[in-house]
Amino acid sequence: MKTIHWLYAYALLSTCAPAAGTPLQQAMAQLDATAREFVQAAHHTQLDADSLADSRYYTAATFPNATPAHSAIALPDAGLDALTRAVLLVDAYEAPLPHVRYRIEYSMNVSPDVPEARQDYVEVRRYNLGPARRADLQASTPANHLADPQEFGVGPHVSWRFVMSPVMGFQAALTHASRTEIPDSQAQADDCLGVSCLALADPTGPERGWQAVPSPQLEPALYAERSNWGVATPARVMQELWSSIAGQGMDPLPYQPGQAAFQFVISSNTDGQQAAVVGLARQSVVLDSAVSEIWTQRFEAEQTPPDFSTLLVPRR
Repeated sequence: MKTIHWLYAYALLSTCAPAAGTPLQQAMAQLDATAREFVQAAHHTQLDADSLADSRYYTAATFPNATPAHSAIALPDAGLDALTRAVLLVDAYEAPLPHVRYRIEYSMNVSPDVPEARQDYVEVRRYNLGPARRADLQASTPANHLADPQEFGVGPHVSWRFVMSPVMGFQAALTHASRTEIPDSQAQADDCLGVSCLALADPTGPERGWQAVPSPQLEPALYAERSNWGVATPARVMQELWSSIAGQGMDPLPYQPGQAAFQFVISSNTDGQQAAVVGLARQSVVLDSAVSEIWTQRFEAEQTPPDFSTLLVPRR
């Protein structure tokens, strides 16, 4: 039997519920308050969530593989998880960058009294590493052979915050959003799983015994899967990482404000001369008495298939 989404159920109940509110209404009110606290973080400007998912987002550039037949059944991102959809939204509204790093943090918030009441909290920080790449080359490249800054990518470091919820027909419907720009000094100080978020070297995680794992088998995407450099797009890396971690389903994890349950870093063409994209994930909230953290890595270079590996860090 299909589960009716909690927002829809709330709309049905609100016309006949007593003033004190049903458990569903109370759960919704609490989640909404927590969601607003999340998107109203320091310096973030709250945005109209409905206006973000409009014709400027649903374009052939974002979803080149969508057809009228797809749209007749559902919107092209209706089945996407919140993390992948967040990356697509950021890329749709920010200038394209050839050398870029994403720091993505994710938590879920599920009402203990009404399990159908759930929200996904995603922060996507996107860092422009073009200036760092150009500065690194200046030491070894004559000025007349060095490309203009525009060739390396021009655009601010940004942070977007999203709150999404499962809605009938949508796995992650956008309900709240906000944005801010990150100063260079803050971007340099930001930690991307062990390295500065503006470092050209990619994070590698703990130096322990990583174990190879199979790549997740996903259906072809309606969004762009491959970049102009022949490797996966950050959105595809995000979806594959999340599928590798939660492909068999995941029990709700406790929501802890300020401490994301999952951290991801995706680096595209940041290190070396060969096109490459590297994804690293850490699950830092683990409901296991023997495991404190779970790490997952995805590495792909030009003309080579992606490699996946995982690492379980034991509790002390």
